[in-house]
Amino acid sequence: MQSKKDAKFIVKDKKIKFKNFIYALAPMAGVTDFAFRKICADFGADMVVTEMISLKALSNNSATTSKMLREESEAIRCCQIFTHEADIIPTTINSALFNNFDIIDINCGCPAPKIVKNKDGSAMMSNLENTKKVISSLVTNSNKPISVKFRLGINGINNYLEFAKMCEECGVSFLTLHARTKEQGYAGVVDREAYKKLVDTVQIPVFWSGDILTKQDVEYAKSIGCAGVMIGRASLGNPEIFASLKSIKPTYTKKQAIINHLNLLKTYFKTERTLVAYFKKHLMWYVKATQNATLTKQKILEFSTLKEIEDLIEQL
Repeated sequence: MQSKKDAKFIVKDKKIKFKNFIYALAPMAGVTDFAFRKICADFGADMVVTEMISLKALSNNSATTSKMLREESEAIRCCQIFTHEADIIPTTINSALFNNFDIIDINCGCPAPKIVKNKDGSAMMSNLENTKKVISSLVTNSNKPISVKFRLGINGINNYLEFAKMCEECGVSFLTLHARTKEQGYAGVVDREAYKKLVDTVQIPVFWSGDILTKQDVEYAKSIGCAGVMIGRASLGNPEIFASLKSIKPTYTKKQAIINHLNLLKTYFKTERTLVAYFKKHLMWYVKATQNATLTKQKILEFSTLKEIEDLIEQL
């Protein structure tokens, strides 16, 4: 029997081909935990992407990092890794920990200072020679399709087209562009023309990441030939955006989504203290559009027990 996710793509010779336009949950550090990924898939996300996973940490058998690879969604499952070290790839990339994933994506776009300082994320766009070695090693050694997520450029050099061609020549399956520079971070607006230029430059699928908020945004991405969109910040506390953009009926209510998210995380965190500390930020996103949201957020900041969280959810 064909699964829901298998109906969305075909893999041949480690290359992936999407059957339809894809609505994906973008990777977000500290946000796209396994529970949120499952909920977004329930609301219609065709593909979900993990938080950035350190390949170096996995090579060192980090229990914390390994735990992040839990996956329960029925969507296309993509694991996003980061590394600038080609030599650790052959012995790490086919770890059994990746068995639940359909795609391996490498992050070449994160603008966070601590990531860039370590030569990862956006820094990968400033050293194409080394990045080519890394991506080539991933394509050669992984038993799964490889994709790359990147930005316009770094240090005042917008080399995204050159970078994309290099990735294509290495044999990656698809590309995801966030059309801001490293220096922009998440400020300003994306360069909408850049997506069209990228689609016209490469022969492999291109995903649009950044500022996808409305059906009109999606229609424009479709009109220029994008294979899909990745939705990040617009999904914070708002997993139903996928159902809205696809014009489908939500699987369940916002309140039930919050309850499901919390219940799933109860099976992940070992202590009430760590669960409460982590979930408070998600809860503040969930209530951002509710009446008296500012006052509610102030209350959430002071929460220290699970009962306080559950009592608030009951009142929503």
